[in-house]
Amino acid sequence: MGELTAQLNLGRRLRLVTEAGHSAIKGRVTFRVQMRILLYSGSDARDPSALRSLTPMTVRTARLSAALLLAASLAAAPLSAQSVEYASGTMKFRVSSTTTGSQTTPAGSSSFEVGIEEKITVTLMKHAKDTVMATMTVDSIAIRSAGPALDLSKLMGAKYVSLVSPTGKFYSVKAPEGLDPQLSQLTDDIGKLLPTFRGNLAPGLSWTDTVSTKIRPMGLEVDRTTVSSYKVDGDTTIGGEKAFRIQRTASAKGTGSGSMQGSPVIMDMTGGSVGSFFITPKGTYLGGMSNDDALIKLTVIQQNMVVTIKQSGVKKVEPIK
Repeated sequence: MGELTAQLNLGRRLRLVTEAGHSAIKGRVTFRVQMRILLYSGSDARDPSALRSLTPMTVRTARLSAALLLAASLAAAPLSAQSVEYASGTMKFRVSSTTTGSQTTPAGSSSFEVGIEEKITVTLMKHAKDTVMATMTVDSIAIRSAGPALDLSKLMGAKYVSLVSPTGKFYSVKAPEGLDPQLSQLTDDIGKLLPTFRGNLAPGLSWTDTVSTKIRPMGLEVDRTTVSSYKVDGDTTIGGEKAFRIQRTASAKGTGSGSMQGSPVIMDMTGGSVGSFFITPKGTYLGGMSNDDALIKLTVIQQNMVVTIKQSGVKKVEPIK
């Protein structure tokens, strides 16, 4: 959770750990024209004389009143049940995150903080009836950390191509080739920028999804299961567009093993996330935010050493021009 910063930092921590071991339906009610006019003009539709007494001016005035009333009711009305899926098009986002945490080893404890800010262009197009292709282009990226500076030049202009369902269910991602192993940890976060949702969005709708995936932080192969609970808790307006506000609460567990610097390592992790995101009835993603936490336990077998990493993060995605 908070994967972009969490996994990047985990890679650094893992390297440090192993080095230390050797020396982280639309409905409508229709009235006849006269009935609609009378309803808005205040006349009695049951009285035929009322119909005959209508003048052209009355009719025009009534029509205008009806139109204004209808427009006002539509503007104030909350979003209702919709059939929603991602729409083709291009948008730009600013993605910012800050992760803080601590690492405890037999030698003592230390703290860390990593901040990342990216600007990403997302282009969506229909790839097949049940598949949307999302191309994420990294326009800029900056990392703030007390650790050694990373060479980010290969990420500038890099493209991540993801295949997802029309409602965002993740299928696969193809990352740029030749990236530094530490930078490759960004793949999960960039390639999975788009959230998943249900096509029948409506206020009050709730559901739960369970997703099992394999992640590979710095050579370790980890099986991770995430259980997410969603609820459409209303709507909001962002940049003049109305959107569903969807709350998401998730918990994750993972375990795996591998080798770092020639030393066998076992990893156990738990995590949680609370946040929300925004989808318009037309299928446009308008960003979101989340608060994430993780507890990671690393066991370096040869040294019989246990390292515990605790971290929490805040992430925000916002549309930009």
